[in-house]
Order: sequence, then structure tokens, then C-alpha cells
Amino acid sequence: MQTRMEILASTKRLMQDERKISLEDVAKEARISRATIYRYFSNIELLILEASLDIQHKSPDQLLEDVETMSLTERIFYIQKHYNKLARENEVGFRRYLSAVLSESITSKEKLRGARRIKSLNKALKPFKSKLNEPTYTRLINISSVLMGIDSLVVCKDVCNLSSKESETVLRWGLEMILKGIFCK
Repeated sequence: MQTRMEILASTKRLMQDERKISLEDVAKEARISRATIYRYFSNIELLILEASLDIQHKSPDQLLEDVETMSLTERIFYIQKHYNKLARENEVGFRRYLSAVLSESITSKEKLRGARRIKSLNKALKPFKSKLNEPTYTRLINISSVLMGIDSLVVCKDVCNLSSKESETVLRWGLEMILKGIFCK
């Protein structure tokens, strides 16, 4: 994850020069080998798309600072709201990125996405980990991730034919029902 973040930071620095860049340029800027950068990004278009969207993201550490005084459920809802708002406000860019990643994933054996939601949720929920058994904790992180971000927004809008507002309501409701199921046993 640290290498991936350095690659994105290096790309963003190079993008400020408003010139055409290559994976080799980014590798040099990040002080990593060309082989390493190709493990994370197989083409420059995919990297530039992700770096463009990464500018809008709060890091998992920034999100942790935001939720420090919140309860477990407040933390999950806050993170869900952050990622859903980000997806809604940058929907076109995220759809392009998702399209590129999906196309690339057909031939790539490498994990192509950064898993920010999982990392953010793990950091935010870590203080509550001992209150849940391991399978429940892991499933809560995973299902919470499923109910936020561009993936869930695409399903809500394209499959369920919901508006952005309806999507937000349904996704929050889904998370509320899951949390009630976990904590009302």
C-alpha cells in the first residue's frame, strides 16, 4: 500500500507540470524500478485516472482523525457518507477509472485497485475489534465496503434505476440493517 501511495503521489507531482508522462517517468520520480511500477499499474492511462481521483480522497489517516470521538456505528456511517459523496461528485471520472480497471483485470493477475475503503474501515474500527468475534469483524468491514463507493452507486443507478439521492438512502438503510442484525443478537 505504501508503494502504491508513493506511485500516486509521484504521478500527481508530475501531472502538475502539464506534460505527457510515462510509467518510466513516474518510476523515476518515485525512485522505484520499472518492474515495480508495472506490478501496480500496467498502463499510464490507468495510473493517471487513479491519480486524478486520488486528489479528491481523504487518506485513511485523515478519516481516522475525523472519526476519533465517534462510536463504531457513527464511524462506519461517516466513512460511507465520505466515499458515497466522493463517488457522486466525481461519478464520470470514477466510471472511466472503473471501466479501465475492469478491462485491465481481464488479463492482469495483479490486484489493480487500492482498497482505500477497506484500509479506512480497518483503521477506524480497530479500537472496537475486540467487541466482535474475528469473522464478524472481517465481514462487517467487507460488507460495509460493498455498500459505499462507485461500485455500489453504479448498481443503484444502472441496475436499480435509482437517483443519486435514492441511492444514498438505500445504501445507508442497508448498512443500518446490517448493524442492527449484528448488535441486536
